[in-house]
Amino acid sequence: MTNEFEIGPIRPPSEAGSLLLRITRNCPWNKCKFCTLYRKHKFSTRPIEDIKTDIDRVALYRENILSGAVKSLSGLTEETAERYLYLMRWISGGEESVFLQDGNTTVLSFDKLREILVYLREKLPNIKRVTSYGRADSLIKFSAEQMTELKKAGLDRIHCGFETGSDKVLAHINKGCTKAQEIEAGQKVKAAGIELSVYYMPGVGGKDLSDDNAVETADMISKVNPDFVRIRTFVDQVKTQLHEEIESGRMIECTDIEKMLELKKMITNISGADGHLYSDHIINLFESVNGNIKTDRAKMLSVFDEFENLDTADQRRYQIARRMGMVGAPSHLSLLNAEQKDTIDSYLSQLSSEEDFEAFLTRLLRRYV
Repeated sequence: MTNEFEIGPIRPPSEAGSLLLRITRNCPWNKCKFCTLYRKHKFSTRPIEDIKTDIDRVALYRENILSGAVKSLSGLTEETAERYLYLMRWISGGEESVFLQDGNTTVLSFDKLREILVYLREKLPNIKRVTSYGRADSLIKFSAEQMTELKKAGLDRIHCGFETGSDKVLAHINKGCTKAQEIEAGQKVKAAGIELSVYYMPGVGGKDLSDDNAVETADMISKVNPDFVRIRTFVDQVKTQLHEEIESGRMIECTDIEKMLELKKMITNISGADGHLYSDHIINLFESVNGNIKTDRAKMLSVFDEFENLDTADQRRYQIARRMGMVGAPSHLSLLNAEQKDTIDSYLSQLSSEEDFEAFLTRLLRRYV
């Protein structure tokens, strides 16, 4: 076991600049059909004294860096040197935030989680935000008063991988919670003054449940009104249970464009929410679909219209260019240089059928998840 402060394997993209502090290891549910991240790893909660020791070490290293006590990293163990470099980057970024890992810190008891938050804030008083993942079924165990106390203790934002608001899809992907639990959890987090970031996965229900996925998710978002809705388009990953269902024909996967149209329907059907929607991942077809759900909806939907107005060949060119990291919006297609266009057309010339094209996109997308 490491003698340095422990860092887990994952965090939301929006927490890229955060200090990662491991509170639990792996995922307490670990049964979602689309995920393999923790599949071979057993869940455990770290002893609170170990967590405090990690916080103490972070505070000590931070003080050493700021005081100039660390003149050189030579002579340190490789792991200690890596931690110092890691903290130097965090400090240079303004010490903005800390993200509590791993998959669901809110599985802890109220008393333990509150104690960790209070200690963290005491030892690192300059941090501006503390964030955590939280599952709906874990969040609803806290009373309204307890949730408010967690906010007072320093918990500022919770990321919830709802994936969908459809009970049919939730059951299909074995999420282990219901739409009603998502709404209860989301409303409780919001009422406590904690920022709520939820995730939606277009296409995860397949063709048969695509409409339900869009409409029911829009209804859930309308009732919860999260601060952030983050899009994570479904990608068929090998070694998942959903991949097995797709391969066997038990689930018919949506095409890339069908997933896009599902997202468009979801955005269209939201009512009364005024949070911010982010398409902040390369697996999404458009990175330009960002904005306030209430005031920027027309602008976001215009991106879909712009793509749909392209002819089929240009739609395919854009889909490939996007998944190769060349573009972020349909309007960027005209900015490609001759070499990029030739590369894309070379790939297209080798894809003789729609099945070949979709399989090629999936291979590109798997590089990012």
